[in-house]
Amino acid sequence: MKKTNKHTDAIYLVILEGVLALVISLVYLALGRFDYTVITGALLGGAVTVGNFIFLSISVDKAIASYIDERGDAEMDDEQAKKFAAEHQMQVQNSITKSYILRNILTIGVLVIAPITRQFDLIALLIPLLMYKPFIYLTEFIKTKRGA
Repeated sequence: MKKTNKHTDAIYLVILEGVLALVISLVYLALGRFDYTVITGALLGGAVTVGNFIFLSISVDKAIASYIDERGDAEMDDEQAKKFAAEHQMQVQNSITKSYILRNILTIGVLVIAPITRQFDLIALLIPLLMYKPFIYLTEFIKTKRGA
């Protein structure tokens, strides 16, 4: 199995969000509705998306590393392994749940504050947030095609 760079997904996501910000800007320009808030909205939406992805990655990595550290190197039979997994499953799940809650609070906070400040175009902000999952799927597709 090939060893992959942990940061590859984040790099692809940054590139895709940058391209999306450019496309959003060009569409607004073509429609004659372009102003600086389009760029700030698209960049903020992209930054929140990338930040949420990185925060999720860090949270999951820490939870798994903690789980592995507690597991140690000792041999376990099937019964011991099942018992250990059952006892520590909630710890990993709680870490992921906390990450989910914090990421959603950040996203909701941005969506509430951005329109109040009038410094960000709301549609240009929403599009990068909505493209998160399609970009993750696209990233996986690119990595598969590259053999990563």
